[in-house]
Amino acid sequence: MPCYRCGTRQADPEAGKSSPWRRGVVREHQVLICPACQPSAIADLTRCSRCGSVHLIKRLDQVECLDCRLVRDAEPEYADAPPAAPSGATSDPAEAVPRQSAAPGPDGGSAPGPDGGSGGDLADEVARALDRLRNR
Repeated sequence: MPCYRCGTRQADPEAGKSSPWRRGVVREHQVLICPACQPSAIADLTRCSRCGSVHLIKRLDQVECLDCRLVRDAEPEYADAPPAAPSGATSDPAEAVPRQSAAPGPDGGSAPGPDGGSGGDLADEVARALDRLRNR
């Protein structure tokens, strides 16, 4: 899942280190925030109604505060709407991330992605991650 503000994809942290990325809830959607966007993006996060914390997670249509453990049902009016990017940021993460060259398709050309564009960049990224896991 990319950063909801700038579209940067999360990379695996070094072995033994925790990720500098933060997760939170914005308009009833679980989001990730990259380290570069954190200072300003914290204000966008939904706060707990009991303790005011931003340490919320969403799972199975419920939002839970990790600080006070308050669990509530997610608001249904936001169920279909993705979190909106703040002004000045693109709302489409694909526009914020430069496209890499596509992997060749079976005929030697680019394999189209589900949106009709090139889907090779994600496939390349997954292949590199699998290679790292297999210590190649």
